[in-house]
Amino acid sequence: MAFGQTETVIYTFQGQPGNDGYYPGSFPLLLDGSGNLYGMTTYGGGGPCTSAPYTGCGIIFQLVPSSSGKWTENAIWRFHGCMDGGYPAGLVASGGHFWGVTGIGGSGSCSGGCGYLFRLDRPATPGGTWTKTDVFNFPAVDYKCGITTADAHGNLYGAYSSTTDRPNGYVCELTLTSPNVFTTLNLYEFAGVARGSKVGDGANPFGVTFDSHGNLWGATVFGGYCQRIQGGSWYGTIFELTPPAPPSIEWKETVAYRFHRKDLNAVSGVAIDSQGAVYGVTDIETYKFLNGNFSVIANFSNYPPSGYAPSGGVVVDCAGNVYGTTAAGGQNGYGTVYQLTPPNYTYATLHDFAGGTDGWNPEGPMILGSGGAPYGTTQIGGNNGCQLGFGGTGCGIIFRLVP
Repeated sequence: MAFGQTETVIYTFQGQPGNDGYYPGSFPLLLDGSGNLYGMTTYGGGGPCTSAPYTGCGIIFQLVPSSSGKWTENAIWRFHGCMDGGYPAGLVASGGHFWGVTGIGGSGSCSGGCGYLFRLDRPATPGGTWTKTDVFNFPAVDYKCGITTADAHGNLYGAYSSTTDRPNGYVCELTLTSPNVFTTLNLYEFAGVARGSKVGDGANPFGVTFDSHGNLWGATVFGGYCQRIQGGSWYGTIFELTPPAPPSIEWKETVAYRFHRKDLNAVSGVAIDSQGAVYGVTDIETYKFLNGNFSVIANFSNYPPSGYAPSGGVVVDCAGNVYGTTAAGGQNGYGTVYQLTPPNYTYATLHDFAGGTDGWNPEGPMILGSGGAPYGTTQIGGNNGCQLGFGGTGCGIIFRLVP
């Protein structure tokens, strides 16, 4: 049991005045064996990128703890725009390196470049300069891939939500063909709900996660089930992709579950526990899927003091406790961190965000650190600069919960 935890703000983003990043986005932090945290911000850091009301091309950061409890931020890379691009979208650790992709930049045929895959290497000596190597340019928009996981051979996997030619999105692999040489491969392209049909295979995936058998699981926002309600409502899916068995070269997709109006739409990818259970969140619930059975393990109201608008997915510890966030609600209306304790998935609020220096609107997935302490980010709050034009003050924070 971890009820009664205390939240600590371990870093407050400063935004553009000091070329710090802001808006940490909806991507998880990474934690290394020394207790250092890593992540990225979509904006800030300088650079010529502009996407009103946001400016700056984004950064990759490291947070280093000290014995006094203070954390120090190092901007490992500030994106420069042009060929260097910007708008980074998630980090994956594999083979002793960090890997990531950008939304723009590189030499692809898109205006401003289609983005690229890069590798980050640690400095040769402590305190030295990190090295970023661009290893694969996405040649066109239909070949972009947002990575979320890796296999034991160094291949990277993820998804892309939609393109003009592939409007329902696809699951993709960046295949390591030789040291530091990649090619891109679409493992599965979603068809969505065909005209005149009520069911489909999904559309607009969030990303993918491996289970212990080498299968990929994920969730889609739309494309699984159409109910003719108030002009038509489209709900998504939980899907499984099974790797090919020779002589086939195609992965097989299975729709494990189609969301409908009592679930609404998925708002995150999935997490998988040691028993193979799949967890995730929709607009109104946290769910569990195991052995073909779908169950709702938490429902969320639309009124404070309850948390509502679950966001960022969930993380599961070795005891089966499920942790997640809501983007709104709670005692102060700024969002919450919650825990669900098995076997009945008893609900407890671990933290009510207070806004201001405490931050608000947590949307990124949390991770679990030493002793099971959850770490996460808020998109806004912290009270340092960043007037974002929709009532949001502050550039966001990184927080930790401890017993």
